[in-house]
Amino acid sequence: MLERLVDNRPALVLGAHPDDELGCGATINKLVESGVKVYHYYFSLCEQSLRDIGLPINQLKEECNSSRKILGIRLENCGNFEFPVRYFPSVRQDILEVLIKLKKEINPALVFTPNSNDIHQDHHCIYEETVRAFKHTSILGYELPWNTLTMNHDCLVIVNNDHMEKKLKASSCYKSQLHRNYSNTQFFESLARVRGVQANAVFAECFEVIRLFL
Repeated sequence: MLERLVDNRPALVLGAHPDDELGCGATINKLVESGVKVYHYYFSLCEQSLRDIGLPINQLKEECNSSRKILGIRLENCGNFEFPVRYFPSVRQDILEVLIKLKKEINPALVFTPNSNDIHQDHHCIYEETVRAFKHTSILGYELPWNTLTMNHDCLVIVNNDHMEKKLKASSCYKSQLHRNYSNTQFFESLARVRGVQANAVFAECFEVIRLFL
């Protein structure tokens, strides 16, 4: 069903930060496996956050590229921007203009973005500007529970064991984030099992339906 929604056009995954694609990592791998061209862009290298914990400022970028390869996203279909981490609301017009440019260049049938209830200022800004730029495109909001006070279970994408294996392997690329309590494979597997129970399956990922064109 998800593959038919794309209908031979690309899917675009948007994230505020390099590791946000993990919110839909298994679904990305499912789409790639089915032959869908997937693009991935994030909007900050998080250099200041890395400096704060004494790590090289390019570490997250390298970790993200490793994660992309595991999920099956071709690096020529990827990119990033260098907006200041935690200050996206102050540059939202610049972000909107970037998104409008991506829409013209890629013309995706489906866009993945943070969900509307994500309270991180950068994530919420990407959500709002995505809706503005892609208002005539189907949009699904992925789940990052540590920033989400409530989640609309509008869409559950069933994924298989291989898709989950890729997601868990991709999550292990982010060594710079191991100090965060959610940055471990057990967390991601447990969440996928909970969503799987809701979908009458073993594993699933949850999305908010923001816009849907059929």
